[in-house]
Amino acid sequence: MTKDKEKKPIYVLVKDRAGREYVCPRDALKDPSEFTEEELKHCVESFDEPFTDQEVFSIIKSEFRKD
Repeated sequence: MTKDKEKKPIYVLVKDRAGREYVCPRDALKDPSEFTEEELKHCVESFDEPFTDQEVFSIIKSEFRKD
């Protein structure tokens, strides 16, 4: 196996503004300053706000591209 495949993901504990905790891969986190204004419009402050069908489809597509 290559070293990349041997690496175990590193997870972090994050909280949304409502105080709920989530565990996320560290590589998934980005500094908000790295986003455009248009991208930031798609951010939610907590998961109480439901995902639209399009958002769910985008999430699923992005998971399949992770190789």
